Amino acid sequence: MDLGDNFSDSFGYTKKLFSDVGRLIILIVLSVIPIVDWIVLGYEARVLKESPGTGTPPKLENYGQLFVEGVKVFLATLLYMLVPTILIVIGAMGTFASFSSFQSQVIVSALSVGGVGVVILLVGILLAIPLLIMLAVGLAHMIKTGKFGNAFAFGEIFTVMRRIGLGKYLSWVVITVVVGAALFGILGMIPFIGGFLAAIVQPIYYVFTFRSLGLLYNDGASSDFKVQAPVVTGLACASCGTSLQPGQKFCPNCGAAAPTPPPVVESGTKFCISCGAKIPSTASFCGSCGAKQT
Repeated sequence: MDLGDNFSDSFGYTKKLFSDVGRLIILIVLSVIPIVDWIVLGYEARVLKESPGTGTPPKLENYGQLFVEGVKVFLATLLYMLVPTILIVIGAMGTFASFSSFQSQVIVSALSVGGVGVVILLVGILLAIPLLIMLAVGLAHMIKTGKFGNAFAFGEIFTVMRRIGLGKYLSWVVITVVVGAALFGILGMIPFIGGFLAAIVQPIYYVFTFRSLGLLYNDGASSDFKVQAPVVTGLACASCGTSLQPGQKFCPNCGAAAPTPPPVVESGTKFCISCGAKIPSTASFCGSCGAKQT
């Protein structure tokens, strides 16, 4: 799957969050409460784990399990960035100390501390960059395999990245980081309501990102963890629009009864995917209800 199809699928998937307003409101509220927001991280991990096997966001349930999964995501991210963060903080403090010391008797030592600080700061930054690049696949590998240690199985992680294609993967990293930074940067500059808007957008954006990462990981996963995308049947729930799989009698998203599949038709005709009216096989729109036939 190329990145265009990946982002298109992820966007359509994320739109389905709005089919259950209650779920979306709960995600938004939980995302602004410290520690409790790990439940949202767990929900996003579930989105990744199920992708691309389902085209519908999961129900918000089993909060305890979601919390545990969120803790794993948080701890893995923390451990990834622990060393470079410490180096960056120490380096920044040393650099700042050199500029804050103006007395003549300490200028030489201050400059020495500042020089060492700059070196430590640069080492921290240079270490952070490759770790940040590997972090996304590391989290996906941990979530898909169900093993916390696999977040740090760097050989396996690099193999997945290579199967995805390093150019493709790096492009995905750049695009998601730039879009996220621009989105939240713009929202943050809006007076008074910027923080409120960012809180609303955050869980939505990360559902999109984790869905996209799940699809990307699947491109490079081993056969043991590769997931087949759901079969497109042309049937959709009349209530929420979720795609339905063969044999499903009820919508997995909202529980509404599934529509009756259209019967086999003679050559040259077909049935409207929306209302079931018989129409010419070449028709792009239904003559009865006007629904588009793609």
